[in-house]
Amino acid sequence: MICESQSAITVATLNVRGLCTRKKQYQIQRLLSKEQPDFLALQETKLAEAEQVEEAVRPFMPNYEICVTHAVGHSAGCFLLLKKSVPLSQLCVTTDTEGRFIMCDFVLTSNQFRLICIYAPNVTTDRVLFFGGLRRYLDCDRALVLVGDFNCVVRQLDRSPIRRNADKSELLLGEMLEDYDLIDVGTVKNAKKEMSFTHFQASSSARLDRVYVSAPLAEHLGKYRVTPVFFSDHSLVIATIGDRAPEKKKFNWNLWKLNIKLLKDNVFLKNAEQFLKHAFKEPGGDIFEKWELAKQEIKAIAIERSSILSYNARCEERSLNKNLIELCKAECERPGNGVKDVEYVREKLDQLHRERYRGAVVRARAEKYTMGEQPTKRALADEKRYALRNEIAEIEFKQMITTDPEKIAQAFLEHYAQLFANKTQGCHTDIYAQLLEKLPRLSNDEREELEQEITIQEVERAIDDLPNSKTPGPDGLGAEFYKNFKSLIASVFLNVIHTAYERECLPFSFSRAYTVLIPKSDDPVKLRSVTGYRPITLCNTDYKIFAKILARRLQGVACEIISEHQTCGIQGRTILTNVHVARSVLEACSDSTTQVAVLQIDLDKAFDRVSHDVLFDVLSHVNVGDAILKGVKMAYKDCTTRLIVNKELSSVINVRESVRQGCPMSPLLFDLYLELFCLSVKNSQRVRGFQFYNAEVKIMSYADDIAVFCRDKESVTEVITLAKRFCHATGAVINWEKCRGFWHGAWATTPSEFEGVCWDTVPCRYLGVPLQSFRNSQTYWSGVATDLDRRASRWKQRELSIFARATVCNVFLIAKLWYVLQVIHCARTNVQKFHRIFATFIWNSKYEPMRRDNLFHRVCNGGVGLSHLFVKQLVSRFFFLRDQEHPFIRTLIQTKVSPHLPSFLVSSHGGEPTGITGFLKEVVDTMGFLTARFSLNYLCDVSKKALYRDLVVSVFPMPLYRGVSQHGHDVLRRVKRMCVPAAVKTFFYKLHTNTLPVKVWLKERGIYVPWSVNCLLCKKPETIEHVFIFCWDAVFFWDVLQRTLKKELPVTPTGIRFLRVDNDNEVPYDMIMLLALCSIWRSRMAVRHADLDAKEVRIYFFNLIKQVQSVYLNCEPEPEWTSILKSLLEMRDF
Repeated sequence: MICESQSAITVATLNVRGLCTRKKQYQIQRLLSKEQPDFLALQETKLAEAEQVEEAVRPFMPNYEICVTHAVGHSAGCFLLLKKSVPLSQLCVTTDTEGRFIMCDFVLTSNQFRLICIYAPNVTTDRVLFFGGLRRYLDCDRALVLVGDFNCVVRQLDRSPIRRNADKSELLLGEMLEDYDLIDVGTVKNAKKEMSFTHFQASSSARLDRVYVSAPLAEHLGKYRVTPVFFSDHSLVIATIGDRAPEKKKFNWNLWKLNIKLLKDNVFLKNAEQFLKHAFKEPGGDIFEKWELAKQEIKAIAIERSSILSYNARCEERSLNKNLIELCKAECERPGNGVKDVEYVREKLDQLHRERYRGAVVRARAEKYTMGEQPTKRALADEKRYALRNEIAEIEFKQMITTDPEKIAQAFLEHYAQLFANKTQGCHTDIYAQLLEKLPRLSNDEREELEQEITIQEVERAIDDLPNSKTPGPDGLGAEFYKNFKSLIASVFLNVIHTAYERECLPFSFSRAYTVLIPKSDDPVKLRSVTGYRPITLCNTDYKIFAKILARRLQGVACEIISEHQTCGIQGRTILTNVHVARSVLEACSDSTTQVAVLQIDLDKAFDRVSHDVLFDVLSHVNVGDAILKGVKMAYKDCTTRLIVNKELSSVINVRESVRQGCPMSPLLFDLYLELFCLSVKNSQRVRGFQFYNAEVKIMSYADDIAVFCRDKESVTEVITLAKRFCHATGAVINWEKCRGFWHGAWATTPSEFEGVCWDTVPCRYLGVPLQSFRNSQTYWSGVATDLDRRASRWKQRELSIFARATVCNVFLIAKLWYVLQVIHCARTNVQKFHRIFATFIWNSKYEPMRRDNLFHRVCNGGVGLSHLFVKQLVSRFFFLRDQEHPFIRTLIQTKVSPHLPSFLVSSHGGEPTGITGFLKEVVDTMGFLTARFSLNYLCDVSKKALYRDLVVSVFPMPLYRGVSQHGHDVLRRVKRMCVPAAVKTFFYKLHTNTLPVKVWLKERGIYVPWSVNCLLCKKPETIEHVFIFCWDAVFFWDVLQRTLKKELPVTPTGIRFLRVDNDNEVPYDMIMLLALCSIWRSRMAVRHADLDAKEVRIYFFNLIKQVQSVYLNCEPEPEWTSILKSLLEMRDF
């Protein structure tokens, strides 16, 4: 049934008594982190709606797969969590419709299992039917594991008080267990030290939560444990199955990294500052040694301080947990005697966790509110997959799939040790010399400029430019540390660099790095190969500072030594140029009788196979000088790395080849290396590129994405020959299976295989752009609209204000769409579809309550700043025309576009205008659109941002709700920056734009209003003015509020919409007035919707004030005016 080599698996079960609240989800998350079960069955989740389930499972998804059966109403519901690191195969899941049953079949190390989670009904008759239906799932040849809350006992000893007679369900369960040879793990492995009962309720206790396994598994049972939890009256039951208990993973101190929270701890800051002030003052000694020892000492200070903080934080919790376990054991022996004590300790634990949870919520709220409630990269976790998977469960090693962690690590180690090994260039020295000779050289004056000694200003600028929140290298010190102590570190670091140039070697830690493995795709088949992961180097931050200094210097001369065909990593060049050139070639070819063959070359492990010797030769030849050449040589001298695989470090790998992906210098260094091949193609007389009039394009490259354009097959053959010569000379490798080409134009023959490369007659994707849609893009954009709607739906359940939703559209939803839209034709009808998706997402409704055009205005003008794709498209097309510098595209514009724009373009090309379509027609139409609104003098000097803003203002009329008065027109900008809940901001935007659903407004739009449009209190029409100004509810509340504040508030139709109140002594009276308005509305909505828990305005106001107060109390320093919030919480009723 189970092999002897089976690693132990841990199965746990817990009745959670509801999983609806974030707090309970947080508690389960902490429980998982502590216990680390492989399988966890949760019963009584009480989650019926799909949206509720989606929200509840989100915290567990990074580490667990979740099987779900939904609750019915507010009862039942189960989750079955399967740990992702457990190598399960042949998974098959079955659930019921009553929220009481989940069955999961799987294979683990050649053993077939069936894991069943149940939540039996409370009523005896229902349990009889339930257990009767369970029989057919137990009749199988698999090893059975049956867990859950059975709501009854088989043995009378498992209940207190003991009953003489068992009910029908208990008898049926006992017979069923006997028929299918299932044994109770609790009776086999329960030592006397474990608790007899799992459920405690007043004087009644029982062992309702149990684990049953097939009898053949009995000899393989390991530990059994019952652990009481404070947030449920059921206990967590854990059982281990298997012979080899998994070793507890100890923290690997080599993977330590500084917790940036310590940079806000005064004790750590004081200790670190004192050490750094004195560490380098003593005369004598080696500066390298001092630098390395200083980093180790900072690490020791940080670890010591973190340990103290962690111990103090957990001390009380450990004591209470110990008391709870002892009291529960005593309760098992003498049921009913210690119920109050158990409840008291549970309450204390609940209070402790409630405070901790509330603290976490407040910190998150403070960060969210003070940051303007903008969606961050963390919010993108559902939009993009995690960059680094926690576990690699299986890999192909020596032609076999293995799940053994040691073999997985060995597979990667062998692959990268071989990949990074030094490759000899062979005997092709003459070819190599010819490639080098084609490279340009800097002048002596430019070289001397680059050879200037590194200055303190360069060091400080490099530190300032370091991005935050990046994973540090082996020393664990991130960018935040260096920025925090820049004044103490910069001069010392400069001394280290100067000493390094004198010795021609860097400090030891500079050459040490870790390598993490990022999945290239989500395809599980591809991820079984070591080549399915991309290696990213984690360099130490001090090395990055040095590399940034060199990269900035090299960037200054990049355009001199790297030709225009390479656009990656070079300031002033963009990936769009590559796509524009490719599309322009296809357009020019389609409009003539010419032909073109486009070949995309795939370099295998391009960055990892860069020979250091070749790189040094290239740098020497282009004459960059000693500062950069010696710096790069030092950076790659004796450098090593260690792989991080499944949170474990490999042995050291010597890196004699590759440029580090993650090093600031890498893009430019790789560009220089690839110039050997690109220039050999560009300068070859045998390679005839696509020619349009006097302009010719042969090759375009973005990093290692290379596209070659040939006009005949002989040129294709020559390109492939040159590629092979480049590989022989430099050690590079081309993956010919992944290389792709296509024939376009009037070819006599179009073979599907030519020179070992697969070819097609339809243009393929290039740099993520579907070139096959360069003329007819309707099919492509239809698919984009569907995908956009799907992606937008993922954000709908987020608690975001209307302003933040607009940011989500601009940053996350539009980004990929806009990249393609800049280079491919898109009809206005498609743009309208996209805008419809954005608008309904922003309003969080299928109905748009006002003119969509208002959303595109800036916040200061009454909109939400939503990007208008058509206007952006106009700006993009105009700047494509005005600022075009690529010679091929300029020729295309002069010949095809200039006849249509004689007033803007001067061309020597004669002839009548020819018909144009697609992208070029959009360019011509754009000029007609712009010249009808702006002068040519304006268009010649305007920037992209200014043109976009001016277009929005000129095309879309100012919203009517803005009026003509200027006082208070910055209200939306003020509200957007306020530290208030997201729902409050959305409420005010609706109030400001007159889209708040008062009864009169609803009726005017043809929406049914029950009874009448009159206010329930005053029997007068319910308008916005009535709700917030004239209704007795509002009148009384404003009176008390103004008396409490001792401040007159502008409670007028204009005042409530523009918050025209002076913030005396920096007190945010406008924010307080906003919270008051929102409280009035919430109270009214509670009455309208017949909420059972409807409250008066004052109570809603208190709740909002408490939330805001918790934010400001966490600010450093705390604002002086926060005492006013306290007085507002003591505000009396009318």
